[in-house]
Amino acid sequence: MAHDKTERMRGFEEFVAARSQSLMRTAFLLVGTKEGAEDLVQSALEKAFPRWSRVRRMDTPEAYVRRIVVNNAHSAWRAAQRLPTVTLPTGPDGSPLALTRSAGDHAEDVTLRDSLLRALDELPHGMRTIVVLRYWEELSVQEVAELQRCSVGNVKSQAARGLERLRELMTAEARSER
Repeated sequence: MAHDKTERMRGFEEFVAARSQSLMRTAFLLVGTKEGAEDLVQSALEKAFPRWSRVRRMDTPEAYVRRIVVNNAHSAWRAAQRLPTVTLPTGPDGSPLALTRSAGDHAEDVTLRDSLLRALDELPHGMRTIVVLRYWEELSVQEVAELQRCSVGNVKSQAARGLERLRELMTAEARSER
């Protein structure tokens, strides 16, 4: 019996080590803050652990945990109408820092990423979730539909509308900066 617990714990720890960055990325894109993302992922992992014996045998345990992250984000949105967001951290010169580190000076990439995150924050939470899952997490339309428990057609239309709205918001921001 103790051996089973040890194996379950080891398997869960391996899962967390391998997939927590991906889950954090999804959570961050959903809520817009590092702290909020950490809370969502921690809560999802806490919910998944007691069921880990069953979850680990699933075809895609990450999809199960990601669903918990998405559900938690939706619950928070419903409870607070919207989670608070903050601007991206800034460097000593006041410019936004990149979400990921890369070599060289990529000021344009950082500015684009910042604009995109601000535009993403303007989308309704359901549409935002579909756009994040479909394009950042690169899930198929079918996978998003299953995760969101909606039709493939709904995913396609929400994704198309979401992308169109992001384009509008980013174009308007680019024009205002001129």
